[in-house]
Amino acid sequence: MSPSPFSKLPVPKPDPLFAIAAEAEAAGAAAINGTLGIFMDEDGKPLVFPSVIETLSFLERHLQTFNYSYPPLTGLPKYRDAVTKLICQDDREVVASIASTGGTGALAINLRLMKMLLGEGNNDVLLPSPAWGNHPPVCKWAGFNVVETPYIQGGKASVDGVIETVKKHEKPFGILLQVGCHNPTGLDFDREQWADLLDALQKKECVVLLDFAYQGFKGEPETDTEPIRMCRERNLTTLVTWSASKNHSIYGLRTGLAAAFVKDMTEKKTVEGTYSSISRGLHSAAPTFGQAIVALVQDRSQDTWREDLANARAVMKRKRQLMLEHLPASFRNSLSGYGMFAMLPLTVDQVNRLKHDYKVFLLLDGRINIGGIPEAKIKDLCDKIAAVL
Repeated sequence: MSPSPFSKLPVPKPDPLFAIAAEAEAAGAAAINGTLGIFMDEDGKPLVFPSVIETLSFLERHLQTFNYSYPPLTGLPKYRDAVTKLICQDDREVVASIASTGGTGALAINLRLMKMLLGEGNNDVLLPSPAWGNHPPVCKWAGFNVVETPYIQGGKASVDGVIETVKKHEKPFGILLQVGCHNPTGLDFDREQWADLLDALQKKECVVLLDFAYQGFKGEPETDTEPIRMCRERNLTTLVTWSASKNHSIYGLRTGLAAAFVKDMTEKKTVEGTYSSISRGLHSAAPTFGQAIVALVQDRSQDTWREDLANARAVMKRKRQLMLEHLPASFRNSLSGYGMFAMLPLTVDQVNRLKHDYKVFLLLDGRINIGGIPEAKIKDLCDKIAAVL
């Protein structure tokens, strides 16, 4: 019998995040799970925002008349309008967009558009590292060569290494940057650092892709868009990847948006046609139920939604403060950031000891999802971390 063609495939490594998350789930309720990026309630269950619950109650009464037909390839118009308004409050800007399967789907679509914009043979995408664990593989499968640049220096976010790499690059390139609540570190560029980096990019032929997965988790939704506005002020070619997973608490509904700032309505039509062709070749059209939820939240329950975000920010701030109070000073830099994530200064051995001896589950690089740990368990978590130091 001849060998199966499948035998030629390399044996894949399990995704480290989902593998550790599965271990945490199997460890039971006593475990402290700092793995998957989900905002949890005090019972350790995914928190659904009151604004979304309001919207689901409304939709429940209209499920029989919900439109279950195929949507336009670009997604529901009301959804796209609502999200475009969130990422761009300036009515003078013209934005092309397409709904996607979560933020990852938006990233995959925008990377393929970036590839077309850069042209044949320009395959480099600059990626500050450490980066979100899925950034390198999504770039790779889009046909890019990932050029990692240092993101952290002296325990803080730094643009120095990124700017140095930008200056050395001669050919056109892409660059993938996180807008705020950096994953995995929680440490963001300040306004001056953004200005320095964007000034350097302005002198190069490049496409800037901004991953905007946590709008409203750092500050007010409008405030969090500042890096996007700064890119546009410099007329940089700017793409945006947006996700509703965290800021509308609809993780499993896989709802995102890919957007591109364009010159005029003619370019908008061209880009949206290109987006449609890319999407058709990947997954056809994105699911619509999450899109309908976001559109209705923004139309009917926006005040409640803003309260939801403010409450989430306050919870994450309190948890960080509690950890600072119960951990050594060496943890101060790593816990000084924003959003759900921090990268604790722990060795692989210490992370493994936490797992095996205390049922505390983190990624091997020390990344922790602070938003996923009940506030009542924070002191216990800190005591267990202290025990392995």
